[in-house]
Amino acid sequence: MAQKVEKRKKLQDAISKFIQNQSNRLHELAVAHDVSDKQVKDILGLKTHYHKECRVDKYNLEDIQNLVDNDLRYKQLSAKEEQDYIIQLNEYHTLKMSGAHTNNVSAAQDAVAVMDRISKELHALCDQAGIYATVLMVQGHINDQVQSMWIATDNAHKFWEDRMNLVLDDIACQFEEWACNQKKNISEREDLASLQKQAAAIMLSKLCHTTGKWDLTMNYQNYEKAIVLACGVKLDSWPEGLPFLAPSHMHTVLEVRSLRDALVTGAFYWKKLNWLELEQVHTDIQRRSDTGEVIGTVHKKRSDAGKSHKHKVADSATDASVDNNVPDVAKTNGQSKRTHQSHKGKQAERQKRSQPTSAEFIEDSDEEGSNSGPE
Repeated sequence: MAQKVEKRKKLQDAISKFIQNQSNRLHELAVAHDVSDKQVKDILGLKTHYHKECRVDKYNLEDIQNLVDNDLRYKQLSAKEEQDYIIQLNEYHTLKMSGAHTNNVSAAQDAVAVMDRISKELHALCDQAGIYATVLMVQGHINDQVQSMWIATDNAHKFWEDRMNLVLDDIACQFEEWACNQKKNISEREDLASLQKQAAAIMLSKLCHTTGKWDLTMNYQNYEKAIVLACGVKLDSWPEGLPFLAPSHMHTVLEVRSLRDALVTGAFYWKKLNWLELEQVHTDIQRRSDTGEVIGTVHKKRSDAGKSHKHKVADSATDASVDNNVPDVAKTNGQSKRTHQSHKGKQAERQKRSQPTSAEFIEDSDEEGSNSGPE
């Protein structure tokens, strides 16, 4: 044991001496060539040229403003170039807000950060305004790594215990089970049927919010007459390259997704029209109609359209033969009118008809005569 300790000590002394000699030699080289010791060490490769951790350069608003002010390319921008940069920035913000994460870990970290921010704002609002709030967040798929979380301001959790006889932990577990059974993960939300439903619902919701009428239905076939003229709104900036059809009539995922994304981002929207614009639309429709163009969908006319249809008059004799109990037909102004029976009267009539016309048991007249005759 003592020999091992002595050997280890000799090795450490030798390494220390070697390092000291190396440092002296490096310093001599630096002095001879009029450079710093650090530069000589970097040339010899004694410095690692990689970072053990991923470093992301983050700039605050002041740093970004200084970079823009010092860059000559941004000092002579035209109005169109400035607008293009603003559009690109808005698209980047929208992507950051609604884009999918690369993996489940980053999604879980984002969920925790958002819930932490919501918790701070809700508790601050509770102190300022005295509000009560409960927030539940659970994962939407069994493969997600988001942990179930809930936030309750003040003693709001007591409501669920007193009125519902449930604690929030149990509610969160049931909510998570229900959410996972919905099977609404990213891949299943992006199928054709789901995208069609999403696009149609967003379209109708934005139409109702714009007009303030909540009983409307979207009409694509008679769009100009039933929507534009009737409601005073129109769709502005319809996605280029997409046919003007209902989402249910689009048969590719790419088309419906483009329509859905444009609705969500606000790339096209419902625009209210003033009276002058409405008059222009009405004039344009009238002009096109006068030239023979079919506006919207025209329903097929009946083959007997324009002909008079006579109503059949009930015969009093036929009415009397149906039921003797029905009152006679009253004649007014030379026309007969059938008196309507009540529901109870018709039911009694059916029961009466179902009864047999003969008695169930009859007595034999011959047998009675033989018993009563002389012996």
